[in-house]
Amino acid sequence: MSGSRPIVIVHMLSSVDGRLDVSRYSKPYNDVDNKNGSSYFTIAEEYHPDGILLGSNSFLESIPSPSFDHSKFSPPATFDDYVGKMESKHLTAIFDSKGRIEYQSNDAFGDNIIAVLGESVSSEYLSHLRAKGISYIFAGKDGRNYQLALEKLYSLFGMKKVLLEGGGVLNGAFLKQRMIDELSIIIASSIDGLSGISSIFEYKGEKGEKPSEGQFLELIETKVIPEEKSSVLLRYKVHKE
Repeated sequence: MSGSRPIVIVHMLSSVDGRLDVSRYSKPYNDVDNKNGSSYFTIAEEYHPDGILLGSNSFLESIPSPSFDHSKFSPPATFDDYVGKMESKHLTAIFDSKGRIEYQSNDAFGDNIIAVLGESVSSEYLSHLRAKGISYIFAGKDGRNYQLALEKLYSLFGMKKVLLEGGGVLNGAFLKQRMIDELSIIIASSIDGLSGISSIFEYKGEKGEKPSEGQFLELIETKVIPEEKSSVLLRYKVHKE
């Protein structure tokens, strides 16, 4: 780990074929104590994270919100980061490079929000965030410089450990940029089976690219989750050459 960024742990619940849409999962044999990953949040808290990282699509799937229309407004004169309200136990950073989420409040699953943006947003959008008390940072021109984003989360918000909770596209982008330190994957005794369903890692690259190249997994823990009996936790450390 770099001394200037938090440890990043990918924490996900998936079927045995790596799919993420819990509503599509087959039921385990005899439906044995399967709570569809109810221990996911319990295990997450056991890591004592300072923050959660989410893609904009993952946020919108859980908290539908209007899209902000930037077309009527001018770009900001400067791209200064802003530290807003920070009263929750930990913070949730939402990677929304184009600023499309019009937040209704400074709340994501009980956490205060940090919007991670690119430089295509409008000045009016930044005013909208400040009015809600929502912090924001700029992660490079396109909003996808994840090293820079992590450094700012570390320096401005004191984040030393974060959980990256998807979706698959954001996970894949972090993998490509070699920003992942550990994996924490809960495997449910379920199958999806359909091609094209969102999976744990979905890097949007060119044919022939290998986003995991030069990265190696060391299995550091396996356990059956007592509360569910049919789910297994797999933990890996990610080594990089």
